[in-house]
Amino acid sequence: MSVNLRTAIGAFALIFLAVVGVAAAGGVLLDTAPPDTEPVTDDHWRLDSVEPETVSEGGDIEMESGEPSNTVVVHLGSSTTGAGGGLPVLPIEDGNAPTEADIGTLGGARRGVTPLTSTLIENGHEVRFYGGIRSGERLQSLLADADAFVTTAPGALSGPDADAVNSFVEAGGRTLVASDPGNAGALTDFGSPFGVYGDAGYVYDMEHNDAGYLSVLVQPPESTPLTEGVEQVVLRGAASVGSADDSATLTTAETSRLSTTRESGSYTVAVRSESLAVVGDSSFFAPENARRADNGVFIGNLADFLVSGDAPDVSFGPPTGPGGGTPPGGGMPPGGPTPPEPPEPPENATA
Repeated sequence: MSVNLRTAIGAFALIFLAVVGVAAAGGVLLDTAPPDTEPVTDDHWRLDSVEPETVSEGGDIEMESGEPSNTVVVHLGSSTTGAGGGLPVLPIEDGNAPTEADIGTLGGARRGVTPLTSTLIENGHEVRFYGGIRSGERLQSLLADADAFVTTAPGALSGPDADAVNSFVEAGGRTLVASDPGNAGALTDFGSPFGVYGDAGYVYDMEHNDAGYLSVLVQPPESTPLTEGVEQVVLRGAASVGSADDSATLTTAETSRLSTTRESGSYTVAVRSESLAVVGDSSFFAPENARRADNGVFIGNLADFLVSGDAPDVSFGPPTGPGGGTPPGGGMPPGGPTPPEPPEPPENATA
């Protein structure tokens, strides 16, 4: 065999062996299973893991007071005022398109305060409803026989009605005002004689809330008869209120903000001044909210507040017409005052 032929055969053999070796190595690589990998985390796609954190449900609403039967007058205002009297809304800024967020309750004005009124009735007290000057009743007459007064719409009180309630408070009549956002002016007009006022706007909190920044969580800065046993209360649309003596009953966390200024800080949302208690929200009374967190405990304490203390000694003067106005004629007979008696004729007068 020639040298050239042997060289060609050797080169072919080397190339063949190289190709077979690469194929074998590739087969080994193809037969090797892929390495184990960690499963993809998909918890963030599960609805139960993205639901906002909410507070727990409380228990029954109870009263501690053993006071005998008291009469409580409840004013609900019109169907468009107050969370206890309709469906109020808060303006929410969203870019250039303002929208509204409903913070009210459903089912009518009386349903909005059912947890409070039913608790009072179950404990032997009488509740009378006052529907305003159009109801045909006189608030003065109702308050003359009452021990306590509640309003969820201070802005719906007529001037004479507000004056009557002021006289009632001054006489020691226990009065509870639930003033929603939007009633700052009316609350200030009503409460200024007692050093109580309201701030414009509403309070919201992006961190301490019950599944929504309008549902702020508030706490008592110290234990008082109104907050005994209360750790936190949920207010669904709270107004900032204040008093001259800075007697805060409930305050927000430092993370809350006021809508009108956007300034963060702790805001007062409930105060008490002697026989007057003011809360910057009425939605916590509603059945769907009354047992959130310690709302029920707070409502029970408010019920005790209303029936405690001495009966007020208040007089509203002469009878007045519905809403406080003087009745037609002002107490004089139709046609004006009674004319004077004619003089006696002289003795020498002739027939």
